[in-house]
Amino acid sequence: MKGIMLDCSRNGVMKTETIERYAGIMAKMGYDTLMLYTEETYEVDNEPFFGYMRGRYTKEELKRLDGILAGYGVELVPCIQTLAHLKCMFRWDEYQDIRDCDDILLIDEERTYQLLERMFSTLRQCVSTTKIHVGMDEAHNVGLGKYLERHGYEDRFQLICRHLNKVCELAARYGFEPMIWSDMFCKLALNTADYYQGGSINTEWLKEKVQLPENVSFVYWDYYTTDRQRYTNMIELNRAFGRKVIFAGGAWTWKGFAPDNEFSMNATKEALQACREGGVEDWFLTAWGDDGDECSKFAVLPALMYAAEIDRGTEDMSIIKEHFREIVGADFDTFMLLDRLNIDRGNTGSFCKYLLYVDVFMGFEEPRHSGREYGGYYAQLAEVLHNAEGKGEYAYLFDSYEALCRALVVKSELGRKTRTCYRENDTDGLKKLAEEDYVQAIEAVRAFHRACRKMWMTEKKPHGFDVQDIRLGGLMQRLESCKERLEEYLRGESASIPELEEELLQVKVKRPWRYISTCNVISD
Repeated sequence: MKGIMLDCSRNGVMKTETIERYAGIMAKMGYDTLMLYTEETYEVDNEPFFGYMRGRYTKEELKRLDGILAGYGVELVPCIQTLAHLKCMFRWDEYQDIRDCDDILLIDEERTYQLLERMFSTLRQCVSTTKIHVGMDEAHNVGLGKYLERHGYEDRFQLICRHLNKVCELAARYGFEPMIWSDMFCKLALNTADYYQGGSINTEWLKEKVQLPENVSFVYWDYYTTDRQRYTNMIELNRAFGRKVIFAGGAWTWKGFAPDNEFSMNATKEALQACREGGVEDWFLTAWGDDGDECSKFAVLPALMYAAEIDRGTEDMSIIKEHFREIVGADFDTFMLLDRLNIDRGNTGSFCKYLLYVDVFMGFEEPRHSGREYGGYYAQLAEVLHNAEGKGEYAYLFDSYEALCRALVVKSELGRKTRTCYRENDTDGLKKLAEEDYVQAIEAVRAFHRACRKMWMTEKKPHGFDVQDIRLGGLMQRLESCKERLEEYLRGESASIPELEEELLQVKVKRPWRYISTCNVISD
């Protein structure tokens, strides 16, 4: 298996025609498997609230996709969740009785397994594959909520293994061979909170402690390092469970708006070498969409091309770029320009997202970039993107990123300029900002919103863009509100602007919008 996993659960559910287009490209690159990661964005028989208003795939859509992808030589593999990561499902009262805690299903509850069986039964009607990814990752507090209240404390390793056996039994009943993310099993077996800490497992102790199903494969996932030795160590750790090991790497689409092809390529090269040396033949790359699915999955086509070529033993970049142009119909280096929106690429933060959303009155300083000016950088990058050749059919994508750059030309420095003028009592400077810069910023964000919406509607179902409407619309209104506050201050209607009186603290950027956009409570 050489595959790609597309996240369709973080608001962005790709249109079926987009998936067809993607599958055609990846097949030419040499991939044979496409996983759709759907937490609850697929139809399940007799579960009307499952994926309600989330753009879920219908059975008819999945059946059609399965047949079309088969024509490309690509196997459509469901990638679902059967333990945790079901937060959106739990917003409905229908499922509260089977919620352990957080986003985790209640183990040993009859209704839980009724739901799971309906998942397998429905998917069996939709896809021809025997493979299925059943998730089970990051269930950190499993057994510590409603389960604890009802049954008391139970060894959580045994608890999760018992659940795994039930899930695998249901999968087999419907002709599926399951695979799981391995992090929970590694962490519980080693009694550690750090999946990547590594270590060795006593296999005899493991056999005595738990009974793992025979029909399950372990997926070791790692997107974060260029250290080949860590990959090697983790492969050996996963082998200790005595089941087939599959590797999952990352094509970074979850840092916000911009991709990180460069880091994806560097990490994948070391990972695939470790896989070859460790005898791991099956692998896939994940394209997640954390915090709103703001980055186009097409933005990481260079990383996908590179990984496929590296797997075949090709490291000559001129050959890789030539193949990219032949297959994608666009220029490799032009696509790589998209990485540059994040000045700190190679870091898992999202700098352009921080610059866009950090509040002009109540923000914070990113310590690595304190006091630096970025307007000129983004003005230049906007022109580079505008004039770049070799965009092929992806001009709409580049238009969106160019519009983001033009918004950042003004917005990236607006907070710093406002605070400086205010604290220096520069009323002329504040007047100019209110009359010019704030107006320009609002209009530039509005233009980015239009371009972003076009990109979204080209590739994805409309469901989920409401969040971008709320975020970008909220940003425009916030800028308008701050502009009005400045004007009131300049007219003498307010004695001060309290937020600008406070000293800025330095805080390392976190990716989620709710942390960047405000220091106040925006959601529980």
